[in-house]
Amino acid sequence: MKRKLGAVILVISVLSGGLYAQDKFSQVVRPEDFSAAGLTKLSAEERARLDALVETYKSGALATVRREAEAATAAQIAAETRAKQAERAVEQAKADTKQAKQAEAGFLAKAKVMLTPGTEVEYLAVESRISGTFSGWEGRQIFTLENGQRWQLANPESYYAPEMQGPKVLITPAALGGFWMSLPELRKKLRVKPL
Repeated sequence: MKRKLGAVILVISVLSGGLYAQDKFSQVVRPEDFSAAGLTKLSAEERARLDALVETYKSGALATVRREAEAATAAQIAAETRAKQAERAVEQAKADTKQAKQAEAGFLAKAKVMLTPGTEVEYLAVESRISGTFSGWEGRQIFTLENGQRWQLANPESYYAPEMQGPKVLITPAALGGFWMSLPELRKKLRVKPL
């Protein structure tokens, strides 16, 4: 809207400047103003020089108005461009943040827990193997899985089993906020907590 208004004003001033350019300053000024300014004392040569100076002044003013209008238009375009770039930067930052959160999402980050009465828990089950040789557990033993996770017995217990290499384990959420580690080969289920 402002751009259109500026263009209309510029066209009007160009047209009106063109009309007045046809008349000389000394002919356009009212006779009483001309004599009150003491311009009647000028010779024909001095009047021609005065008309030329006024014409130069008017064309310079018009050029200044044009330059200012062009500068205002350029500034508005630059501001709009910066605003669009800022919007794109914000959108990119949101996308980067979302990607970072997804990249960091491990087993516990995927868990949705509300720590209030009536806790709702939504976890994904973890299937892996215990790394290394396994022959049971004792006390609050820590189990290191092949996927790199570490789990500790929640209750001090002891169990001895025949030595085996990397038995399969399945970790699932317990009803009241803990986790169960099932060892299908031994038909055992232990309460564990993540480390």
